[in-house]
Amino acid sequence: MIRLRLFLFLIFLFFSSLAIAGSHSINSNFEEEFEAAVVNIQEKKYLEAVKGFRALAKEGLPAAQFNLSLLNVSGLGTPKNFKEALYWSWYAHLNGHETALDQVTQVYEFITEDLRNDVANQIIEELIEAANSGDQMSAFKLGQTYTELLVTPDYQSAYVWLSIAQAYGLEEPSKLLKETAKQLTLEDILVQQNEAADKFLKINP
Repeated sequence: MIRLRLFLFLIFLFFSSLAIAGSHSINSNFEEEFEAAVVNIQEKKYLEAVKGFRALAKEGLPAAQFNLSLLNVSGLGTPKNFKEALYWSWYAHLNGHETALDQVTQVYEFITEDLRNDVANQIIEELIEAANSGDQMSAFKLGQTYTELLVTPDYQSAYVWLSIAQAYGLEEPSKLLKETAKQLTLEDILVQQNEAADKFLKINP
């Protein structure tokens, strides 16, 4: 209980500054909507803030995803929901928010391992659908989620999707692919390479 109170106290201390600080990276098409949501927080119109950040979070804006996670932890504008907090903070991390991983780590302390896996599997399903539709970054994000969000990493599946991401010419997956390969036997690697090749051809016939 003390740890939870401290966590919430820290959130209130820097809540507004985090929301405002994230605005510099906002796509100009959404800047006005983001600033309106920030103003709603400052004016304690939390219901409106949640609606605004949720709409932007679904568009993939990491600052909005991060702020929506904070609102779910604090219970402002929406009932407290640590599952939603983890879901949105992980997406913020995948999309490049600089401090979202700290938020993810803090949320771990207040959920079960089963819930963590539930969130991971939900995100994996969503990313697989996007990756199978040809979204290249989703392949890399799958590698991250398989290795970092699941309680027990799935290195085989991560290797497959990281190999596909690297095949697209993305630079980011290379380091994680090497680290993932270290967790596999040579036999595992050869099997996953064949699976990656098959998936890649189905996505890019």
